Amino acid sequence: MKVERSISLVVLLACASIAGGARAYSTPDVFIQPPGEGGGGGRWFTGSPAEGYSCTVCHSSASGQREFPLYVTGLPLEGYTLAGAREVVLSWPQFAQRWTELKPDPMAPLLPGAPVPSMSMLAELVAESGKASGTIEVRGGTATPLERCENTRPDLKPRLGLSLYQVRAGVAPFLIKPDGNGTLRCEARHLGQRCIIALASCGAREARFIWTPPMTQEGAIWFSAGFVTSEERSGTPERDSVYEISVPMVQAGGGTARYQETLRGTCSIANVGAQSSTRYAGHACSTWLVIGLFALAVRRMRKEHR
Repeated sequence: MKVERSISLVVLLACASIAGGARAYSTPDVFIQPPGEGGGGGRWFTGSPAEGYSCTVCHSSASGQREFPLYVTGLPLEGYTLAGAREVVLSWPQFAQRWTELKPDPMAPLLPGAPVPSMSMLAELVAESGKASGTIEVRGGTATPLERCENTRPDLKPRLGLSLYQVRAGVAPFLIKPDGNGTLRCEARHLGQRCIIALASCGAREARFIWTPPMTQEGAIWFSAGFVTSEERSGTPERDSVYEISVPMVQAGGGTARYQETLRGTCSIANVGAQSSTRYAGHACSTWLVIGLFALAVRRMRKEHR
């Protein structure tokens, strides 16, 4: 109970910090900072089984407001293969077009009173066992122009819009640095290890990463993401488009259809399509269902190790 109260306090402080003129999480490193400084206090709000909370804890939209979806392709929705690498592509064409309309010339100085678009995306893959969810690689050396940030000055070098953070229990999250080939690599092999995919608000049009599932059987693995956009940065969590995705994947031959049917019997969820954005209609219900399953799995694992 004390832990739940502490987490709730962090969430409330984080939301209050945003409303008080914080940076509205337009840069991923803000999530590491204390709530009193406009940060997330170490919480990432992906809505995954490991996180629990999602972006809607703080951000909200207005009635009739335009929504900007996030599209995901490449996930093995038919069933993943142990250690079988897949390229996953995240894109947001509607907001990318709107960004261009609001900022037709990224090199031009902003006019007084002109709207400043903003976006943020956080995602992760989490195993229902609570242990290994595999390896994520972002290959910056072969990135396309769509994956790179806009250059706001001629002397700036192109940089990736996507970054990776390693999160482990009892250790401060840290930003993963690229190797000599420009590749970012994060592994989640043990209980409590997480790899957070973060997108900065910099004008990138899409993001790509290679996901290699674990070599061990870990049951269902969830891909969860939160995508927050604003046509005009205001420093408050209101009037933001919030789009959330939570997709379960089981090992090939493990009965993906039966697994999803079980969820449908508990919560109302939308059909999953590999070439379209995937979203749960009953997101809050499914989130808490997964949290319950996750807790049971952790307790079972602890009993086995006693």
